[in-house]
Amino acid sequence: METIPPIKATQEVFKPEIKLVEEADIQVLSEIYSRVFSDADPEKPWDIEHSKEHLEYWLKIQPDMFFGAFNENKELMGAIAVSIMPWRRANRCHAGIIFVDNKYKNKKIAKTLFRTMLEKAVQKYNATSFEAVTFSGKEFPLNWYKKIGINPDEGAVLIKGNCKDIITKLS
Repeated sequence: METIPPIKATQEVFKPEIKLVEEADIQVLSEIYSRVFSDADPEKPWDIEHSKEHLEYWLKIQPDMFFGAFNENKELMGAIAVSIMPWRRANRCHAGIIFVDNKYKNKKIAKTLFRTMLEKAVQKYNATSFEAVTFSGKEFPLNWYKKIGINPDEGAVLIKGNCKDIITKLS
């Protein structure tokens, strides 16, 4: 009986180099971030200036937990950042951002970034859980999070309000 060789995957998989983001990387990441999040929610676009401020914030608060994915030409493809927060019984990876340039989607780069970040969080900070906020009412990225074991918390709800409105109501 003739054996049939396994089918080779047609999807090209990048093996990105994952390393800590540096100040010099922020401008390029800001451009990627602005495109990715503006495409994800066109009604709430991100401009490059605010994207840069947001990424600089993450670099400032926890530089050892801000990782970039670089291709073989040393070009940035995406990044992930979290903060480590002490919690009731252990440390947790808190909030954070993850994004991959649209031209590199579906190449397992986000998965590689996420795994690298979690391994570092467990190794360095003994983190035991991860929490974040993502888009509601959209299939992606919520389904991706569910696929890797991150599910909506039934015991918590995101709340938000306009600062000026809250001040007025508190007066």
